[in-house]
Amino acid sequence: MLSNDPFKTHGLDHISASQINTFIHSPFLWACRVANIDNPVGASAFRGSAVEAAAIAIGQNKLGKHSALAHAEHKYFRELGKAGITLDDPKAKKELDLVRRIVEMLSNSFDDTVIESQKEISIQLDDIPVPITGYADMICTDKIIELKTKAATQTKLEYSANLQASIYQEALGLDAYIYYVYPKGYTTFKANHEDGIRRIKQTARAMHNILSLSNDIEEIIRSYLRPNPDDFRVNDVHVEFFNSIIGVK
Repeated sequence: MLSNDPFKTHGLDHISASQINTFIHSPFLWACRVANIDNPVGASAFRGSAVEAAAIAIGQNKLGKHSALAHAEHKYFRELGKAGITLDDPKAKKELDLVRRIVEMLSNSFDDTVIESQKEISIQLDDIPVPITGYADMICTDKIIELKTKAATQTKLEYSANLQASIYQEALGLDAYIYYVYPKGYTTFKANHEDGIRRIKQTARAMHNILSLSNDIEEIIRSYLRPNPDDFRVNDVHVEFFNSIIGVK
């Protein structure tokens, strides 16, 4: 018998912006997350958290370049260690250089005053049985800042970033802005809150419908979902898991 709350049936007591964006990108990869299939990450995944640590330090404590860089490096090295990535890894070195260049730029140009950071938020939307949760990067007196790191100039607001920022705006009642930071500067975009919330509702309902197909996530994947071999996010772990549930050795 199927449950009236398929999220609960599949062990989900909340959904996040990351899950919603993953579902939009690939329902298969999202279903793998529901099935607790780990997705190993590389050094590029830690660039954002390292730069964010520096930006928060600059925004809250007005630290100079060297102190801000120390915050970033400490965060970056710690995340690398937890992931088992060595400092002599070529990709890790490349990302570290990018982190340092972005932090130097921020130390010279980021002048927003941050009053709170990494604030946990939760919203409840109509017809969605579980809350949508997340952590707002930086909160100022008059706005929310969602920080995204890039290697080069960003000229367009990404739907995924807008969706994420819209959740924070809905929860806190402040306008949300996406700051794309890169070595030569940063570009800001005001979140389109109405569009973001609309996409969130549409996607959460689609997630609900997918989970309603069966109480067994492996059956859902086996019957309805497929990995895209051209998707760089699909790795050997995902392929092996998929092959195992369809009986391919």
